[in-house]
Amino acid sequence: MTLDTTSHAPAPQDGLGAPSRSLLRAEPDGWVRAMAWGSVAANALLVLTGGLVRLTGSGLGCSTWPQCTPDSWTPTAQLGIHGLIEFGNRTLTFLVALVAILAFLAVVRMRRAHADLFWLTFALGIGVVVQAVVGGVTVRTGLNPWVVGVHFVLSSVMIALAIFLVCRARRLSLPSVAQAERRGQVTGGARRSLRTLVLAMGVLGFLVVYVGTLVTGTGPHGGDAGDVARHAFDPYWVTRLHTAPAYLLLGCTVGGLVLAVKDRWPSTLRRLLGMLGVVLIVQGLIGYYQFFNGLPVLAVTVHLVGAAVIVAVLAALIDKAFAVSADLPAA
Repeated sequence: MTLDTTSHAPAPQDGLGAPSRSLLRAEPDGWVRAMAWGSVAANALLVLTGGLVRLTGSGLGCSTWPQCTPDSWTPTAQLGIHGLIEFGNRTLTFLVALVAILAFLAVVRMRRAHADLFWLTFALGIGVVVQAVVGGVTVRTGLNPWVVGVHFVLSSVMIALAIFLVCRARRLSLPSVAQAERRGQVTGGARRSLRTLVLAMGVLGFLVVYVGTLVTGTGPHGGDAGDVARHAFDPYWVTRLHTAPAYLLLGCTVGGLVLAVKDRWPSTLRRLLGMLGVVLIVQGLIGYYQFFNGLPVLAVTVHLVGAAVIVAVLAALIDKAFAVSADLPAA
């Protein structure tokens, strides 16, 4: 009798093949971080292209939804450059959806061990669907400024969720990040001050973004070269209303920096507060420039990108603030 000396590789314990395991990760790792950053990039790009659609008067480049025209799913030659720009923004939704699906698959096996990652990716996936529907309603209502505003606010929420995903993925997969947060614990009265401050800043950030959509909906950039509906607000007073929460947010940021030095908050919080302060000042200068110079398209575009950056930095600040003030696990 001869012995079988052929080596056999052990079967995977989870029953998944190599391709599946490469997408369905068992623990947070570099792939999960990459998908988190991909979610940030895809949603930020969607904001930028959506702004370009509006600023180039291409909002009705495709006259209906989900088709581009009643007779075609793609733009026709008659629609010209506006059709291509608007259709390009629609097509980008598929990229955002693909990234959301890959991010969800990357963490779906961790839904019990890391439920926060699971629900964040789930929310990002649902958000893609909601955004697509709101985009369709925007076209169907002839670029109603209220609906357009909701469209941008939802994009801001998506960016914030993606930033939360990035922060949590880094904390769970990079020991150096988790150790730095544990070394810089904020406790006692400083903990209450920190959490109250960042939550107030989050509310102010939302107001800045939302009232900003009212300013945009009142201004000359209606999203289409034709005659579209505009808000009936007085441009001067709605702009003043927009600056009020922005000034308050800047004041909270300066106050946060003072507290950070006084109470010795971790350096990561000081950096984020400093970054937010710089972005707010630059954003304010651009806002004043565009207001007194007839809202040039380039300045409005940069201001739009600045709003997305403020949302991202605020989201990172809130996540870090709660992380460094959380109760340490029992030894």
